[in-house]
Amino acid sequence: MTISINNIVEITINNQIYKIACDEGQEDHIKNLSLLINDEVEKLVSSLGQVGDARLLLMTCLIIADKLKDKTNKGASENYDSLAEEIKTITQRIELVADKLV
Repeated sequence: MTISINNIVEITINNQIYKIACDEGQEDHIKNLSLLINDEVEKLVSSLGQVGDARLLLMTCLIIADKLKDKTNKGASENYDSLAEEIKTITQRIELVADKLV
């Protein structure tokens, strides 16, 4: 599969401008992602100071990955609870049917 890169988007992370290539129609998505990243970088800079772009971006990636993992785990837990409720309901129905058969 070939991806054609049609556009260049300028984003700003930690007061540095980066030019990012993307598919047509993905410009706003890339800009929104860069805002999320820059927000995390700014939080780190305010608590740690400027510790270098590479370190800031690595720490930001770890923070975002951790948040994503938490959401994934929370979603799995919610799915499990939902599934458990469905099993409970089905079990109750089976028991009602079994009682009527006896």
